[in-house]
Amino acid sequence: MGTGEFGESGRVGVAALPTPAYHDALAAHLQSTEPELWRWFEESSAVAQRQDDSSEIELLKSAYRLDGGMHEVLVGYAAMLADRFEISEPIVLYQELGDGHRNARVFRLNRQVHVVFSGDLLDLLSVDEQHAVLAHELAHMSLWQRESDRYFVLDHLVHRLASDPLAADAVIETARRLRLHTEVWADAASAEVIGSLQTVVSAVVKINAGLRHVDPEAYLRQAAQVLELDSSASEAWSHPELHIRVACIEARSRDVSAAVISQLVSGPDDLERLDILGQARIQQLAARVVKSGSQVIGVNDGVEAYFRSYPELAIDGALRLEDGEMAAYEPSIRWMAAALLVDLALTDGVTENLDELRSLSAEALRQGTGVEFDKILASATDRTPAEAARIRGGQV
Repeated sequence: MGTGEFGESGRVGVAALPTPAYHDALAAHLQSTEPELWRWFEESSAVAQRQDDSSEIELLKSAYRLDGGMHEVLVGYAAMLADRFEISEPIVLYQELGDGHRNARVFRLNRQVHVVFSGDLLDLLSVDEQHAVLAHELAHMSLWQRESDRYFVLDHLVHRLASDPLAADAVIETARRLRLHTEVWADAASAEVIGSLQTVVSAVVKINAGLRHVDPEAYLRQAAQVLELDSSASEAWSHPELHIRVACIEARSRDVSAAVISQLVSGPDDLERLDILGQARIQQLAARVVKSGSQVIGVNDGVEAYFRSYPELAIDGALRLEDGEMAAYEPSIRWMAAALLVDLALTDGVTENLDELRSLSAEALRQGTGVEFDKILASATDRTPAEAARIRGGQV
């Protein structure tokens, strides 16, 4: 990868690296819907990064600090990266003692940024690949400190809520996606800063495979082959699957990263796995489904009672669904939309009026959920799906 938008010789300032869209949308949503919770975590996040001598002592006991001439190249590169990422605190590097899992992590402690390598990562990688991993870790810090630590607060809030044993599934899914989006962004930031997509790919393949020699171009082709056969979204919890990480890095070189990341990291909305933002989108969609349905039958007493029972569906300004719009959604979402229209059909007075029932059935077909509507209506009214379909055709 060339220097691209980041200028000569790969030199980059923090302003040139756009914030991940997922982080921006999630932070805005939480600040808008949970302002008091956000303010509490702003205060607690500041406490979490305060002076803590005991934690630094434990770090010094459990790791070897990479000081001195033997490590001056890596230490010097860390200082250079700190300047490029606009990190003002000193960078301190460590190798964790013992046979730990091959990994690297970064955190802020006592007005310093600490990067800890574990396992045989440094021995396995070339100097350039070490630089790529270091850039990846410092990209995390660069992201977290933006907008007065806004994204550190976001990370702290979401993962703290997800760690609660009673956390809702959507909160846990939000934490998972936040981790994945952070990782693919840090990969992309590393590739841009060091100016080489191939070096980043080589580093992540070596770390995952444990091999000292790999061909990054060969794995780029392999990742593309995997996606041709299976383009489903990531199921991982900490880092995306290797082929997905590599595909997301490569997508930036073709300026299609937003579409690829949306497809491979978040995936389509599905009731089986919704995050907080997905819940908000589906609530808006449900309101549009019900509004479209109520428009074809008119707002009678039963419909008014329905909206009183489900006020979250009475969203002002909800737009009518386009023809066939629901056909693009996952099966669980289409089933939900059809179920909402059947709910309207079962309100008082509608099932006794075949004209109104026929109108709702036609509306389901128009939206793209006619088959689902017939099945749900049949189950709710002791009809067969064929009999339910005949209502729409005016045969009943």
